[in-house]
Amino acid sequence: MREFFEQNETIILFAHGLVFFSLGFAVWIQRRRASRLVLTNALIWLAAFAFIEAFAVWGQVFVPIQEEYLDDNLVDALVVLRGLLQTGAFLFLVQFGLRLLQLAPRTRHALTALSIVAWCALPILTAVLARSQGWGVVDWERSLDATARLIFLLPGAMLAAVGLWRQRGALTAAGMTGIKSYAAAAAGVLAIYGVLAGLIIEPAPWAPGPMSDRSWFEATGLPLAALRGLAGLALCVLAVKLLEIFEVEAKQRLDALERSRAVAEERARFRRDLHDGTIQSIYAAGLHLEALAIRVKDDEMRREVRSVVADLNTVTDDIRRYITDLSETPDTAAGIADRLGVLAQEFSQETGLEVRMRVSGVGVSGPIPDGAGRHLEQILREALSNSARHAGQCTADVNLAFAPDELELAVRDDGCGVHAAENGRDGHGLRNMRERARRMGGRLTFDGSAGTRIIVAVPLDSDVPAPLPTPRPFPEVIPS
Repeated sequence: MREFFEQNETIILFAHGLVFFSLGFAVWIQRRRASRLVLTNALIWLAAFAFIEAFAVWGQVFVPIQEEYLDDNLVDALVVLRGLLQTGAFLFLVQFGLRLLQLAPRTRHALTALSIVAWCALPILTAVLARSQGWGVVDWERSLDATARLIFLLPGAMLAAVGLWRQRGALTAAGMTGIKSYAAAAAGVLAIYGVLAGLIIEPAPWAPGPMSDRSWFEATGLPLAALRGLAGLALCVLAVKLLEIFEVEAKQRLDALERSRAVAEERARFRRDLHDGTIQSIYAAGLHLEALAIRVKDDEMRREVRSVVADLNTVTDDIRRYITDLSETPDTAAGIADRLGVLAQEFSQETGLEVRMRVSGVGVSGPIPDGAGRHLEQILREALSNSARHAGQCTADVNLAFAPDELELAVRDDGCGVHAAENGRDGHGLRNMRERARRMGGRLTFDGSAGTRIIVAVPLDSDVPAPLPTPRPFPEVIPS
């Protein structure tokens, strides 16, 4: 068996690269689909890691083949490129893990910048060391690869594993309990891959790992590339299963649109019934009483009839106002953005909390659900109040994003966090915000572990009922 693996090492490496290329391609083709979950939005970083990892592994196959045909300088350049690609793949895995953890923006940005600086510095430092020690290009690449696996791949894989495990809560809150198990399994596979690829590495002049791949092969008889490829294959299958989130979200969005359409149609029916039935009946009764008042000779009776007509006019006015409320002009994206901007500015002036607001996509927004502006105002006010009460000295970032099929309001602060759920129950304010999001056909997600993050995602409908004509008023009763 050992001889078989040694003779087919090239095929195993090629299959290893092919598995990771398939993983990247499976995620990449879904990149333009909208999603409300951090997990699916972060998968693009996993795709970038998988693509670059595939090309780096394939480089281990094709560069040795080209050594017989290409100039030595060109081969050295290919080796350098292979080393940079390999470390670049590890950097993208770190970014995937950082985004899954949903850290505070400042913390994430700082760690991202630190990882990029370290990635840029590592080839330079190893090159300086190689020059001082008289290493060749291959020794430089092995040292670079070994060091990068220890300081990038291993931490990145573990960060991603922890992040995937934590995303199970978001999947449960989104009603995707069936997909939660795939996230847990993917977390386990990433942790295993981190050990196989981050701790067991090829011997290098500098920064060798705790165990070399040669020692592993001699102890187990299994090539490390095959095990890494199997881990990549398992991760590919689980990633495809996780991509079912897009289908579930599309179904949820369609259900929400259907509910919104049903409510709009029911409101339109109420308006028609009130206008064409109830008001016309009251109007006819008023005309009949008007004619009766003209014929009545008794002044007392005429006054009573006039009082009844006045009451009918009051009832009619109330019904008109109700019809107007049912047929009020829908909120617009620009109007909601202005109202929330004013609210954020006034709140900042009143409380001293620094509020930074960003609005995008106003020009491409789909029609806004009825009453969404009022609900969003109350949600934003409650979220900012929570930040002012619980987060201490902090900054609140408000992001209002419109799209043709979705509206998203995100409120984040960098304070100490809010433990809104005690004994398994949401606080009163959070329950109200969830209910308002539900009334808009959307969903609210909350995370108070590190700072506070509240995200409201609302699907946008395209059916807006046409307004009905305003009913004419009763004529005044003119006594004879």
